[in-house]
Amino acid sequence: MALELVTIPTASLWNRTDVPDTDAIAVDLPDDDLAELESAARRLAANGVDPVDAGPDDLPLGPLAPLVAEVRTEVLDGRGIALLRGFPVQRCTVDEVALMFWGIGLRLGRAVSQSVMGERLGHVINVTDTDPHARAYRNRSELSPHSDPGDLLSFLCIRPAMTGGVSRFVSSLSVFDEIRRERPDLLVVLARGFRYHRFGEEGPGDDPVTPHRVPVFSECNGLVSGRFVREYVEIAADKDHSIVLTDVEREAIGYLEATANRPDLALDFTMAAGEAVVANNFTVFHARTAFTDDPDRRRHLLRLWLAADPPRPVVPETMQYPGEPGIPPQWGRTPSFASRFDSQ
Repeated sequence: MALELVTIPTASLWNRTDVPDTDAIAVDLPDDDLAELESAARRLAANGVDPVDAGPDDLPLGPLAPLVAEVRTEVLDGRGIALLRGFPVQRCTVDEVALMFWGIGLRLGRAVSQSVMGERLGHVINVTDTDPHARAYRNRSELSPHSDPGDLLSFLCIRPAMTGGVSRFVSSLSVFDEIRRERPDLLVVLARGFRYHRFGEEGPGDDPVTPHRVPVFSECNGLVSGRFVREYVEIAADKDHSIVLTDVEREAIGYLEATANRPDLALDFTMAAGEAVVANNFTVFHARTAFTDDPDRRRHLLRLWLAADPPRPVVPETMQYPGEPGIPPQWGRTPSFASRFDSQ
């Protein structure tokens, strides 16, 4: 089916009128409903259990189960985003909260590797004081609207930054619909896509740049999906001189970002301690402003990349790494790559 003819589900076409603030996407986790999961997390943490070694039977949701099921449905089939509020970060240790987060994540999807380190429960902390070339989730620089591998993304805020670190979320399908209406000529360019640099996380024998173009917008089984990381597109052109971004391709990238950043479409907010966002990577783009840490208490988020079951049908060209979802682990390596986008 041609992209210009696809009908987008109304629920996925949200804007700031539909979602004026975080209350519109918030799901509160009552303390009483959390009690069973919290108690299990305390026991496991006391015994030194790594969250990724815990299964659903180890972390029962109890009365929280129906609420988590509703969140999963909303993120997969509705607006594509929800904000869970009420993780007890003040009374629980980081290990205990991580176990609770993992327990909820188990009901949303299957956690996949987020980098060559193979971590399935990631820690989003700025490490550029020791690794100036650290990948985006491990530095403090601004991140433009993008999506990640995996069907779903989730962040849990343990501690916000001293300043900055404002999150932005926007329906990538609303962005698609605006471009389809306003600039169908650029939609053709975006649908053709771009070759992506793999940022040094390609496997042995794999090319550093995708041999194929990754479409920004594509259609499969009547569903439109979005995928975009500007940095990987531009680094591919920087590192491989056979790749030349044309003027119209640069215009399309600029128009895409300008649309994704429109204040009538995008929702901006700073995640507070104890809040966790869950988003559909194929229907929502996310971004972040640069931030400054308190020297003694760094910004700290927990992160999950999740594969849904069943997975969203997407064209194979959306894959940046062979064997997605996720990035194939390569033990002993770290997600670090020198580029002009390094945090200053």
